[in-house]
Amino acid sequence: MVQCTLIWAGIGAMMAVSGALLGWVVFPRAVHEKVIEATELRQGTDQYKRWEALPQPLDFKVYIFNVTNPYEVMQGRRPKVVEVGPYVYFQYRQKDNVRFSRDRSKVHFSQQQMYVFDAESSYPLTENDELTVLNMHMNSILQIAEDETYDSLRLINVELNRIFGRPDTMFLRTTPKQFLFDGVPFCVNVIGIAKAICKEIEKRNTKTIRTMPDGSLRFSFFSHKNMTDDGMFTINTGIKDPSRTQMIELWNGRTTLDVWNNRSSGLSSSCNKIHGTDGSGYPPFRTGVERMTIFSTDICRTVDIKLTGSSSYEGIPALRYEIDNNFLHEIGPEYGNDCYCVNKIPKSIVKSNGCLYKGALDLSNCFDAPVVLTLPHMLGVAEEYTALIDGMDPEPERHQIFVDVEPYTGTPLNGGKRVQFNMFLRRIDAIKLTDRLQPTLFPVIWIDEGIALNEDMVKLIDDSLMKVLSLLDVVQWVLIGVGLLLAVLMPTVYFVKRCRGEGSRTVSPAVTATTSAASLSTVAGVTGDRSK
Repeated sequence: MVQCTLIWAGIGAMMAVSGALLGWVVFPRAVHEKVIEATELRQGTDQYKRWEALPQPLDFKVYIFNVTNPYEVMQGRRPKVVEVGPYVYFQYRQKDNVRFSRDRSKVHFSQQQMYVFDAESSYPLTENDELTVLNMHMNSILQIAEDETYDSLRLINVELNRIFGRPDTMFLRTTPKQFLFDGVPFCVNVIGIAKAICKEIEKRNTKTIRTMPDGSLRFSFFSHKNMTDDGMFTINTGIKDPSRTQMIELWNGRTTLDVWNNRSSGLSSSCNKIHGTDGSGYPPFRTGVERMTIFSTDICRTVDIKLTGSSSYEGIPALRYEIDNNFLHEIGPEYGNDCYCVNKIPKSIVKSNGCLYKGALDLSNCFDAPVVLTLPHMLGVAEEYTALIDGMDPEPERHQIFVDVEPYTGTPLNGGKRVQFNMFLRRIDAIKLTDRLQPTLFPVIWIDEGIALNEDMVKLIDDSLMKVLSLLDVVQWVLIGVGLLLAVLMPTVYFVKRCRGEGSRTVSPAVTATTSAASLSTVAGVTGDRSK
């Protein structure tokens, strides 16, 4: 009995220790190795195939601000806008020109993008809806001309009708299809001075303006992104260092930009540094990582995101990251990042040092046009801008930038890159059409470029990771639980049975005395009978 209980108690103790060792040493190491194997970029693996061509298109939603009182605005009245959208597009991404370094630690590639209108998700809106929006290309050309030479501005004023098609306001009646991708025509059949001005516009090679076969020009917001790439990337494959997986090493062969202000010594500033990932993936093992960075070619800068808490998507635990305040809300010399104050739109509503007020960023050097970036509906933007226009309705839940990341693999599960593009509308010297305009930061469009993993990808992560982790947890705690139960229960059972056995062998004095008395009586009775 003693040997049997001790054996089972020992087995239980060994099971508990084994469960602890497996759960806290062996399983984590095995999971760690499997995650590294599954996330590094090696040709021929499933992860590589998913990286080379995204297994599902991104959601690209566009919201356009329709101007409801254009003629009143031209008379100096307060603008009123109404958001119309979303106009939904599928955004497909495909890696091209893929080339690995000799040691396979880096991979070079370009990335083609294609946009396809999703009529079903956009319904009842269509690409042919008529909207009134700010005439961005005319407004931009006029402001640039004003900053360069007054004489060229006077010539444009004379030729305004020929160049821009007889505009009677600073607004444009157009359709989403035309405004976003197909292009708004101008400089059509121009001659003389107008033709010379259009040639100068063409020479600037602005990415939102393209030349047509007939010599006319067209402005569109996103045509330069469709069926094109956004440069040559070099990223880390994670083979040598998993913490660098998908981190950008070079963009167009460089580690810095020439977009933002540099130091007075000529050295590159922190604003121009290229680092982080492109947002389509992150290094594995994000638990405990408080900050990450994303480099966005669309806005020519690196963006910091910070951990704000835990989240989940379709039952998969995740970490929620959101943009940091230094993205738009804390810019200027007092925050040590005045390199973002390019001071390219000084005649608009700006601080004395050339920086924009809280929540706005000057993208003039990035777009080669006086475009201003904010969050949608000017979320968190200073009153100096929001007080000048009607129609802004900021909602943090709907307009904040965020991403939910699976902490083991660094896979983005759900997220939205949400930004708004604006331009200052103001009076421009020598342009009679603008004489009565009041300075306003005018919203044009905002986009929500996001991802929400589809059912197949959720199932893949669930089957290959979450169920495995759950099974390992079950094994660990079953071993520990059963082991502890045996280690505690078997000795207890042994001692209980032993105590009961000893109790049955011990007789009390009262019982002995009674038994003795009964025996004597029996003996006496027998003796008496014999004497007779």
